[in-house]
Amino acid sequence: MKIAIHNTFYGGQLAETELSRRLILAAKSLGWDAVEVGSSEAIWHYHPDFVLNLHFKTPKLTAYPTYGCLWHPTVLVETDERFIRNVLSYDAYLSSSPYTDDWIHDRLYNTAKNYFIAPFFTSCNTTTYQQPQLQEPRLIYVGSNWDGERFKDLFLDLEKQHCIDIYGSQVGWSYLSSAYRGGLPFDGLSVLSALNQAGVGLCLHRDEHTQEGLPSMRIFEIVASGAIAICSNHAFIQNHFGNTVLYVDSTLSAIDQAAQIRSHMQWIKTHSKIALEMTEAAHQIFIEKFSLEQLLNSLKSYHQDLIKRKGLTIPDWQSHRLGNRPVELILNLNRGNLNHLQKTLKSVQQQTYKNISILLIKDQNFEQITPSLDHYQSTLSIQLIDNQDTSNNSPFWAGVQAVSGQYLGVLTSGVILYPNHIATLVALLDRFPSLGMAYAEVIQTSQQHQYAVAAANAFDVFDQATLAANQPSEMAEFLPFNHLATSYSFLARSSLIDDLLRQDPKLDALEDLFLLLNLAARGSAMFSYEATCEIDAELLDLAPANSPERLRQERSLRRMQTMMSDREFPTGRGWSTTKSLRLRLQQSKTDLQQAQQRIVAMETSKFWQLRKQWFQLKRKLGLNTNNE
Repeated sequence: MKIAIHNTFYGGQLAETELSRRLILAAKSLGWDAVEVGSSEAIWHYHPDFVLNLHFKTPKLTAYPTYGCLWHPTVLVETDERFIRNVLSYDAYLSSSPYTDDWIHDRLYNTAKNYFIAPFFTSCNTTTYQQPQLQEPRLIYVGSNWDGERFKDLFLDLEKQHCIDIYGSQVGWSYLSSAYRGGLPFDGLSVLSALNQAGVGLCLHRDEHTQEGLPSMRIFEIVASGAIAICSNHAFIQNHFGNTVLYVDSTLSAIDQAAQIRSHMQWIKTHSKIALEMTEAAHQIFIEKFSLEQLLNSLKSYHQDLIKRKGLTIPDWQSHRLGNRPVELILNLNRGNLNHLQKTLKSVQQQTYKNISILLIKDQNFEQITPSLDHYQSTLSIQLIDNQDTSNNSPFWAGVQAVSGQYLGVLTSGVILYPNHIATLVALLDRFPSLGMAYAEVIQTSQQHQYAVAAANAFDVFDQATLAANQPSEMAEFLPFNHLATSYSFLARSSLIDDLLRQDPKLDALEDLFLLLNLAARGSAMFSYEATCEIDAELLDLAPANSPERLRQERSLRRMQTMMSDREFPTGRGWSTTKSLRLRLQQSKTDLQQAQQRIVAMETSKFWQLRKQWFQLKRKLGLNTNNE
């Protein structure tokens, strides 16, 4: 197996980096290959069997099955709708608590998404038990302390007693005067070595983690090192590690908790034999249930089953009932960069669903693409349609009129269909006969696009891919879908193309959008909750302002509104300008709510706290803070 470990904070000194190292060590001991990556480009280059996504700030970004590690409280995910959307884009979920299981289940109930939920934790690779030194034990706490003030009074009290050594980012521990010992290498080994030498590790939990039953990575690294753990009371630890660790009552004041910890340290020193037995028992529980080797190995069967259910493997379509339903894709040569056509055609060639034909209308661009067609002529079904004698119909609408297969879609140069795109949407349409359309999540790519996350101005992660955002407002007011649907992300029943729709609207631009609108007016649509296509950002945006193409697009949009407004369609649906205004007002309210949520989330996030502490440090050092 090959695993790409996608670290949103690639290059940063945070917990995700240490977890990446431990996952790589665990994969190596299983005989697997694993690599830490920080971008979609690196994932494509590595060609993994699947991707482990370590943080909800990053969505699925490639065709490879992407499994989201959900070991953060869901209340943090819910601070921004974009984070929720990121999570829903994953192919499956690695969960650290039953609370998270329920959250995922509820979010995806009544959807047709294929996924699994498997147990996974911020744990460690397998270690050999080594007895700690407990005659003169020291207490260790390791952490970046990204939110700064967490447990501050407790740590200050322990520092006064000279019984704790703290390791992590200097910025996070600036309030300590003597207990801070610096950072430890992020190598998957140094933290365990330091814990074993000290003998005792401290494991604390934020309220959100306790309430949702999410265990900290501290418990796993302490018991993996052979040290004895002193833990704030937490249901997961109590259920799984029982009396093999010591507990602190987190409902007490900081002073009383510190007194409990000092009492535990004295007990360990005077009862070292019993304490050693506890560490060995805790280590054995870790080995049997929670080592990363155990967790990774259990994913193999989940993964193999899921890629079959998602249509990522090629079945015997000759005997498969879905293989008898022909799909026709209208290739629109008037949009997109024709230099990318080979990639688009290759993505069609690699579909696991094979009953696909491409409808290609011969027009002024045809000669330019002949070399690309020659390369795929033997492996793709391409129907050439001569548009010279079709009563001056536009090339695109000539393709609409030529549709005869059961399902239709639109294609243009710059669109990449992931291998299970057609299979996923055909399965939806087949499963629900009343549906008129099915559409997929869209991943947007662009050389100019930068997906950046900054922590205390210390590092940046740049990516050329992200989930596609909403359409420009000029288009969004037309679209009736709850999720982003583009002209290239849907399949529809060809039966929706009635005699009225076969008439050429004679638009100068955006004909594919007009087709999408009319199909949506004629039949209901369902979102797949699967990210199965990739689109160049230029295809989602209008042309640059004041350009001739933009003027054509704006004129076409105005004409579309006239042609669609206050019309009654065969289904009985109407499309009114009032609806457009309501949609725009509703979107404005939603945007305001999301902005307010983002402000709150930003002020409480670890990145904002780190940034704040960074400027505090700069002020103390007398450095310039004009960019604060």
